[in-house]
Amino acid sequence: MKGFFLNKQVQLKALVQKPSENLSEEEAEQLAPWQTGLRKYQEVKSLQLHQERVARYEQIQELHVKKVDVATIARQVKMSRQMVYRYLHLKQPPERPHIHQAHQPILEPYKDYLIRRWNEGCRNAQQAYREVKEMGYPGTDSNIVRFFGHLRKHFNQSGTFKQVDPATQTPVQTPPKRPPSASQVAHWMTFKEEQRLDWQQKYLTQLCEADPEIQEAHELVADFTSMLRERQGERLDVWLEKVEIQSIRELKNFAQGLKRDYDAVKAGLTLQWSNDHVA
Repeated sequence: MKGFFLNKQVQLKALVQKPSENLSEEEAEQLAPWQTGLRKYQEVKSLQLHQERVARYEQIQELHVKKVDVATIARQVKMSRQMVYRYLHLKQPPERPHIHQAHQPILEPYKDYLIRRWNEGCRNAQQAYREVKEMGYPGTDSNIVRFFGHLRKHFNQSGTFKQVDPATQTPVQTPPKRPPSASQVAHWMTFKEEQRLDWQQKYLTQLCEADPEIQEAHELVADFTSMLRERQGERLDVWLEKVEIQSIRELKNFAQGLKRDYDAVKAGLTLQWSNDHVA
């Protein structure tokens, strides 16, 4: 069934982007658990980075009290001198930035700082990335590179970079949530309903509601896997007839394979347990 869903990419994508007016915030997030997992990872990463920043702050303050010069401190703590100066001006350990909300770009809490660095003359996205990472930014450098590319494109006039007003700039939007793969959806269909996670069941239900052909495929796959689990080979003929009158090419091909080994397949479904899944 992977091939079937490869031809349903529009439906898979549309469901992820579809507004969820009738869902609670928690339920809406469950529609894209791969993103939820990413946010959990970012939360853990943010906490880890914050702990490291507090440790560096304490180390920098201790070295400063001992009259160690800034250049030496920067080498010891493996930070730029500018960041050392920043830490020295703090009157208390740096606070942990809030993780972005579901609809807030991950770069948003660091936008003002990045624009300030741009206005100060920093044009190196990797340098800016290292600095905001020290501040707790949990993402990758690709967002910083995109943002600096945006500034370079729109604020470079005849080779002279213009100042940027933070109030007028929004970080380049991250790509939309990705739908599950064709293989994932095909695999979920072979599960019993009680074996699926809530968000998987909700996703399949909405797919079926949005596309009658997916609904047909879902019913046929569920019927076959039930026959397989319960070893009810006597249902095979009826199932093959149902597939024949449908227009789902992948299931027709699968059925043709069963017919070629009809006696063995029926005996297997009736007499012994099989762990095979619909291809």
